[in-house]
Amino acid sequence: MKLVTAIIRTVSAQKVVNALKMCCVSGVTFSEVRGMGENFDLSKPYTIHSRLEVVVSDEKADDVVAAILENTRMGMPGDGIITVSPLDYQVEIRTKEKLV
Repeated sequence: MKLVTAIIRTVSAQKVVNALKMCCVSGVTFSEVRGMGENFDLSKPYTIHSRLEVVVSDEKADDVVAAILENTRMGMPGDGIITVSPLDYQVEIRTKEKLV
């Protein structure tokens, strides 16, 4: 399993959700984040972006990354970043089921 985390422009969030549905992704977690990238403006303390997290099978990770790139990339500073991390397991709290 992989954890795909992306920091994206908030205006792109709905397009990404629609694209992930087409990739058969069953769940996405979104949150508002604030931060500075390598091209930050000293007159502004931070920018506001959306952070999304998706847990997918190893086989789907590249498709998810491609869907995010296709729907967020404007070719400008502040487009965001995507990280893909290995995920050992997760636990469904309601059922206590360990998902591998």
